[in-house]
Amino acid sequence: WSRSTVIYEYSFPSISNMLSSWCQYEALRYVSFPAVTLFKSFKLAPVMAMGKLLGNKEYPQYDYFVALVIGIGLAMFMSSTEGVNFGYDVYGEEVSATWTGIMLMFLFLFFDSFTSQWQSRMFQRHRDLSMLELMFATSAFSTVLSLITLIHTDELGPALDFVWRHSEIHLHFFMFSVCSTIGQILIFYTIKNFGAVVFTIIMTTRVLLSIALSCMLYGHKVSSTGFLGLMVVLGAVCYRIKKKVEGKHLIKWQGMEDTKAHELVQEWHEHVDT
Repeated sequence: WSRSTVIYEYSFPSISNMLSSWCQYEALRYVSFPAVTLFKSFKLAPVMAMGKLLGNKEYPQYDYFVALVIGIGLAMFMSSTEGVNFGYDVYGEEVSATWTGIMLMFLFLFFDSFTSQWQSRMFQRHRDLSMLELMFATSAFSTVLSLITLIHTDELGPALDFVWRHSEIHLHFFMFSVCSTIGQILIFYTIKNFGAVVFTIIMTTRVLLSIALSCMLYGHKVSSTGFLGLMVVLGAVCYRIKKKVEGKHLIKWQGMEDTKAHELVQEWHEHVDT
């Protein structure tokens, strides 16, 4: 257990992680799942901005180029697929609620980038801080804060009543927890033992499969311009993978040292849904 860490420091990533999760799930009420999934590819830009702000970090030139291209591809996809309408109707109300979803996704990117950079900063300032300790403390804070929020908004009673009336939800809770826990362990294992490049390739493939399955199962329509925007985003991600792997081994069989935990956290937040 870290002796140099002050307990309140864990509350900052906990709060930002809760807010980022709420924003991305709430955004699904206004935009489609493929749009939300693709929007997460734009994480690179806010992560870099927050890294400059909190840690004065330096990034290679190609990262700025990739962030710009991803933004262009994302704009092509959203404008042609999500029915983004500019302006207001005769009553002064917005024509499309899609802008609400876009705003929520930008807030998600902001809070999520803060979470990763603050955790990286904690590892740099507290050398005796372990990954498991950070995960446990952050989760504990999130549990307490979620309980306080439910009580304050008078939603604890209805939530417990729903669980009581629908006992089958316990199986869903259990399966969600098991899959989430195993997923987190495999993510850390992959980054630590095989390197961030291999992990990025896996997550890029997952984005493609997620969008394809969503379109097939739920009938989401993707126009030709939207498909081109999707290809632009994936092309930019693949270009970044190519630049990162130049002069390096694709797979790092020797593993990542424990002293590089802040790099592991940053790669995790850059590519994983919170």
